[in-house]
Amino acid sequence: MNNQPNIIVNLSHLILNKIISHLDDNVDIICFSLVCKRWYDERDKYLIFNIDRIDLFALNTFDIKQNNEHFKLPSYHNNFLKSIQSKTNCKLAIGDFVSDSYDYHCDDATSLNSIPSNVSTIYISSRYSYHHDNLEYLHKLISESHSVTTFDGCSTLKYGLSNSMKTLRFDHTFDEPLVKGSLPASLEELDFEEDFNLEIPPGVLPDGLRKLTLNNYQFELQPGVLPSSLTYLNLTSFNDPFNEDLQSYCSNESTTGENSLLEKSCVPISWLQEIQSLRNLKTLYIYLPHRVGGEVTIFNLKYLPPNLETLDITLLRQECFLRGTMPTSLKRIYIQDCHFKFNEIFPETLKYHLDVLEYENNITLPIPSNIKIDTLAIRGTLKESTISLPSGVRSISFLTAPFDPITNLFDFGEKSATDQSCSLRDLRLPTFRTKPPPNTVILPSSIESLDLGWNNPNETFHLIPPTLKTLVLEKTSKINITIPDTIKSITNITLKFELFYTQSIRKLDENYYLIFGECSGVSGREDRCPKETVNIYLIN
Repeated sequence: MNNQPNIIVNLSHLILNKIISHLDDNVDIICFSLVCKRWYDERDKYLIFNIDRIDLFALNTFDIKQNNEHFKLPSYHNNFLKSIQSKTNCKLAIGDFVSDSYDYHCDDATSLNSIPSNVSTIYISSRYSYHHDNLEYLHKLISESHSVTTFDGCSTLKYGLSNSMKTLRFDHTFDEPLVKGSLPASLEELDFEEDFNLEIPPGVLPDGLRKLTLNNYQFELQPGVLPSSLTYLNLTSFNDPFNEDLQSYCSNESTTGENSLLEKSCVPISWLQEIQSLRNLKTLYIYLPHRVGGEVTIFNLKYLPPNLETLDITLLRQECFLRGTMPTSLKRIYIQDCHFKFNEIFPETLKYHLDVLEYENNITLPIPSNIKIDTLAIRGTLKESTISLPSGVRSISFLTAPFDPITNLFDFGEKSATDQSCSLRDLRLPTFRTKPPPNTVILPSSIESLDLGWNNPNETFHLIPPTLKTLVLEKTSKINITIPDTIKSITNITLKFELFYTQSIRKLDENYYLIFGECSGVSGREDRCPKETVNIYLIN
């Protein structure tokens, strides 16, 4: 076929490069180049891989070419080499094995004359931090670098930090008191490890700080401690009570008109008042560790900032309840190990549109009409006799305990294979204890992407709608997988091995498939990569 008159085929290389820059998966970038002969023949003029998904894994060397041996597509070798040569946000790990993801590694900083200009992140191991003579030299190298903006594993501030530093994560050995001026004004992200046991005075944290993580912080948050510039706040693993005067009470602002009650807060009110004053805060993460016994406590939602967009709250207490009203500004909500009532935290007088709602419960809660949810994730142990599809949700993931398909009905669809009225497009199945018998698991034909979760694929293929396009398999180890010929619509298959390795299979046409694997976050250690072989048979 002559493609010369085709406007799409003849797009400029600049536009083609712009298009693939919006593709996250490198396998999709390759498939894009195979759309037509011209795009394939001229791939060297526009095709760059997503380097954020490529770690160089150079051990005690800065020669990035050694990574070539792991790339097995000769036709795209030039594109791969050009891509890794253009990487400017490389990670350098120093000391013993410190990270599951890096580009360069060296055992000792004294072997370096300078830090390469394409390195933006430095990782330091805790063991290396004990060699203070080496630390002084390393800090000197960092201060002379114009590219390093992230320091992960900092154990001392006595050698100073450069004014170009934007992200600082302290090592768990850091125990130096903080005073005004000890942190560079350029910092945008700051992370304290849980062993840090000193109080942060007001005015010490930089005014431009955007992200702050406090692990196991055991002090009162005085006014002026938290900069008003914060957009992200993570409060993790603090214990209560701190002091008796911090144990405050707050009223339950019931939306049902009942009399207000005084209930003890699971978080000090002084903390909540400081959080409430952060008008720029977009993300709030709160994690309370497990504690045996204790009183019934609440988390009063009235203290949430009015412009908050993401709330991630885990309250591992014996009895902890959410009270009050969620801000309508919220887009992503993650609720774990706490009790709540939909009609209380989402009053019917307000409208909500959530990108993500994840909660833990033993039933699938009906979604009120005033809440629109794009993606729903459910945790817990489902005890319903019939699990039905919540209305209006596009994507659902069941991250629940094993589910018995014999005694429980999983009814998510219509029996008509042509019905497309259902809104559901993406589904992750719960784990079934046994192979689901016929007619106990009913899925709608509207589903385009199905994740079989930890189920045996060969025991769940009969559930797949004949119109499915994308299939995700997580339980693949030591299994021969046979996809029946009744499923001819599948064009994408994703295999997940452990935490780091994924393999994608893309159908190019009736006779050809592209197989592409990515192993990220294993620091170049082949012993960390999966060794099992999975045989997949596509029956025609």
